Amino acid sequence: MLKVKYKIILLIVCLLIFILLSKTLYNKKEEPEKFVKPYTDLEVIVYNTREQVIRYMNLEEYIVGVVAAEMQASFSIEALKAQAVAARTYTLGRAIGKYGTAWENHFGSHVCTNPAHCQAYIPKELYSTWYPKADVEKSWQKVEQAVYETAGLILTYEGEIINPLYHANSGGITEDVQEVWSSVSQIPYLSRVYSEGEDGYSSYEKKVVFSGDEFRKILKKTYPDIVFSGELSEDIEVIQYTSSNRAKEIVIGNTVVPGTKFREMFSLASTQIEIYFPGDDTIEIITFGFGHGVGMSQCGANELAEKGKDYEYILQYYYTGVEIEPIPEEIATDLKKK
Repeated sequence: MLKVKYKIILLIVCLLIFILLSKTLYNKKEEPEKFVKPYTDLEVIVYNTREQVIRYMNLEEYIVGVVAAEMQASFSIEALKAQAVAARTYTLGRAIGKYGTAWENHFGSHVCTNPAHCQAYIPKELYSTWYPKADVEKSWQKVEQAVYETAGLILTYEGEIINPLYHANSGGITEDVQEVWSSVSQIPYLSRVYSEGEDGYSSYEKKVVFSGDEFRKILKKTYPDIVFSGELSEDIEVIQYTSSNRAKEIVIGNTVVPGTKFREMFSLASTQIEIYFPGDDTIEIITFGFGHGVGMSQCGANELAEKGKDYEYILQYYYTGVEIEPIPEEIATDLKKK
């Protein structure tokens, strides 16, 4: 009888231990994952063009503001992670002076907050001014998750930090870097790739219309010696395309205009263009995609994420042949010296 009681007591004790262990494991699963912040002592010098001030900022905190500005928080978390790694790599490449630092434009800073020159950046308190319909707390937390779950990771090619250019929408295919910047030779990780599903985004297609007088006036500012023969429809022809079907050279009157210059002059969304003449002395230009088209397409990244691809796949799809690795100690050391 005594043995039976001991067995019952032992069984109850074992059951209690099992219940306690189960609760502990369950609670661990329910606890939010804590973000790991490697290299928390790394700082970058940022020139805030909006406030016209220079600040020393923790690298990861700065990247949170960049991702918040550069990509909508409504995008999939894996796309946001890809953006975080690209933005971190972009920042460090310039901080160590490897890619277009242009110190004179930054008053000695590593990077600026002007997206036309470096990367966009917003602090949390201005998030609602950029995205009025967004839930600030929820969106900011999602961006932080993307940044801190990839903290300390950068992109390299053959052991060297890369120049991870990116843009909003490729229009279906990205561009070879040398087609946009003729002074740059071919870079393997910045070669064109197909990018499906981008036509569902508002940035995919844009249309602008100019009167003949407006159009000619804009051209005359850059090409004062240009001569027009008559009707616009007879004066304009795209004579060469890049391999991604972007306008490379356009003949206008007696002048050959590079496609990239044409885009710049008329503030076009891209160089993937179609030209129409809807009325007398009127020109309509339809563009596909948004941005220079080189490197990672942000809309394309989101499409891949929606299809179940993780940030590593996305980055290695758009940047051919790259590796994703922690910030090398030599870069961290170099940054601390600058």
